[in-house]
Amino acid sequence: MRICTRFLCLFAFISTAWLSPSAFSSGFPTDFAVDPSVVNLTLEPKVVVNSGKLEWVPFSRDLTPWVSLSYADKRPAAKPRQVKLVEPLQGDPVRGRALAMARDKGYCIVCHQLPGEQWAGTVGALLLSFKKHKYPDELVFQQIFDSRVFNPISVMPPYGTFGILNEQEIRDLVAYLQSLD
Repeated sequence: MRICTRFLCLFAFISTAWLSPSAFSSGFPTDFAVDPSVVNLTLEPKVVVNSGKLEWVPFSRDLTPWVSLSYADKRPAAKPRQVKLVEPLQGDPVRGRALAMARDKGYCIVCHQLPGEQWAGTVGALLLSFKKHKYPDELVFQQIFDSRVFNPISVMPPYGTFGILNEQEIRDLVAYLQSLD
């Protein structure tokens, strides 16, 4: 539950009513977790230990250029982008795993269950034993690059289209997923 909440706060910008009124004049929805006074604008929740409360602290990356999952966010989104993977894959599974855990990059663990992780997400598909499915690299690459090609209402961020991950980083993630027995 804690992981699911963090996902929603980071990618859907679900927030409390604490937001600054000047953020609303910037064209952001009223439920955006932003603060114009911080460098990267975007806020993330931090648990205040033993208090049952959250405090909002600056996030390491500005997520405001991308449309959120907020119903109030009426900004136009980038169109889904289909890409072609040029083989060979040449991805590094070790770097891929690091990206899957990195808060400022893939952060796949927020939504997906991955091997060896105790606090896995439950929103996305189960990625344990991914290799047994024998998905083609091109399909997995496209899913990470922009899953909206397959599902227009996907909540998975279009990592490639939005420039969150570059092509090599997506190749590394594909190599990591394809290595999971």
